[in-house]
Amino acid sequence: MKLAIRLALILSLFTACSLRADSFIEPEIFINQKIEVFGLAGIPWESEYSHDEERARAWMDALHHAYEKILSLPLMEGKLVRHVMQTNAALKERLGLVLMSAPKYFQQADASGLIRCRLELPLTGKLSVRSALYLAAMRPQPLQPVSFLASWSAGLKVDENAPAPDFKRIIVDVRGSSFEPSLFPRFFDQTGMLIFQESMVPSGERFSRPAVRFESDIRKARAELEENETMTAAAYVSALSRRDISIDHADTDVFARFCRELIRNPLQEREIVIVFTPGASTPRGKLGKTEAKVEAEEKTKTPAVK
Repeated sequence: MKLAIRLALILSLFTACSLRADSFIEPEIFINQKIEVFGLAGIPWESEYSHDEERARAWMDALHHAYEKILSLPLMEGKLVRHVMQTNAALKERLGLVLMSAPKYFQQADASGLIRCRLELPLTGKLSVRSALYLAAMRPQPLQPVSFLASWSAGLKVDENAPAPDFKRIIVDVRGSSFEPSLFPRFFDQTGMLIFQESMVPSGERFSRPAVRFESDIRKARAELEENETMTAAAYVSALSRRDISIDHADTDVFARFCRELIRNPLQEREIVIVFTPGASTPRGKLGKTEAKVEAEEKTKTPAVK
């Protein structure tokens, strides 16, 4: 009995921690392609203190907040960054390098004596959150030879002689679904074959610029290009996998040929823009409130004694 109670407590704690981590999402991070945090320091109750030392404390406070936000970011379907930190010891090393090299901006102390430090971490680029996670994840491991990201050689087979589409941007409109953005979204066909994930781009030019972007406004997704330079692909999102996108059968071929050209020449002006509705996802791990039962007291009448 005691063992069963302990197992139930452990399971409840684990489930609560998992739901808490999985429910964290800030769409602005993916739309702006950066993490922005603030750190505080200062000794307002003392008249004299070391300004440089308090600036350093504010920077360290910002680093702690930034690291916690990175851990809570959705990596891909079914995984947050914190879930894969134990798969490769180099992840902390690479993320530490990104954190230490992130640009920081200090504000002058206000009337209360507080010093603020603003830290910006780019999601994309050669020295960014996504590049650090990818490079560390793909480093060979003796106990885990298969990476949690897609292999560049995997995916849907495309006819090599088929020409690449002329348009420069594919727009995937999933505003009517409960789509959730992630660092490495995956695109599948209707049979479950992987069409594209950004890890399939060759390592030489990977993350030089984002191959997949996120927008909440369809007008911004079509901006700066002519009508014949864009295509809107029909797609849907499953209720069981909100971070994966399935391309409709009618657009699978042209989408696959576009992605093949994006993999071959990643420095060309080709990109995929996902248009979604921020905050449209259903909260996970929360059950609806049950109505309180009204217990009616039944009055039993005692039979009259004759």
